[in-house]
Amino acid sequence: MVLTSPLTAPLLFVEKVGIGSVFILCCCVGISLTIKPNWIRRYFLKNKGKEKHMRPSTERSFKGHHPECSPFKNHTIQWMGMTLCAGCLGLSIGLCASIVGMILYILTDIQLTKTTSLFLVLLGLFSLLVVYGENFYQGKSAMVHVGVNSLLPLSFLFIMISVVRITGTVMYGLFSILLCFLWLDTRIQLSKWHHRRLCLHCSEPCKMFTGPA
Repeated sequence: MVLTSPLTAPLLFVEKVGIGSVFILCCCVGISLTIKPNWIRRYFLKNKGKEKHMRPSTERSFKGHHPECSPFKNHTIQWMGMTLCAGCLGLSIGLCASIVGMILYILTDIQLTKTTSLFLVLLGLFSLLVVYGENFYQGKSAMVHVGVNSLLPLSFLFIMISVVRITGTVMYGLFSILLCFLWLDTRIQLSKWHHRRLCLHCSEPCKMFTGPA
């Protein structure tokens, strides 16, 4: 769609505010989930009286959204005496940067050429591949994990802005936001797969992530 569409007139200011507000709202929800993962699912399960324990009875203490054991030491980072999840920290940094970028997009009158827009789409897609591929890299450090995960929300920003610039249609922008949710879910599923793989190859008996997917 992006490759074949001719470059159209930029969105009106009110259209930019509308699509930008949706994007920023999604980013704010994402930031809340990096602070308290699964709070939305827990909220609805609690209201339906179906809240279940999400960890097995052989529970190991958790810090930074991960069990305190050696296989996950590179998944957390120490900051001011706190243990933070490196992946969630990276996502929150990227989400905050994306909010700033979207505000600048709304308030400024930057005219992107089609070549620049296509470059941003390709850059966003390449960033997605980097984020996904990092799950298969065994020797990653916590800081690398933070940096790579911060790219994910920025890739969403680049793709969404480029799509609406080329097509000139708010609906295509909303469709690209929907795709971003699917890409984010892919990242979550890859992370769960990586956690299960670490547990399976660990000699400890707790096996925190090897239950049903």
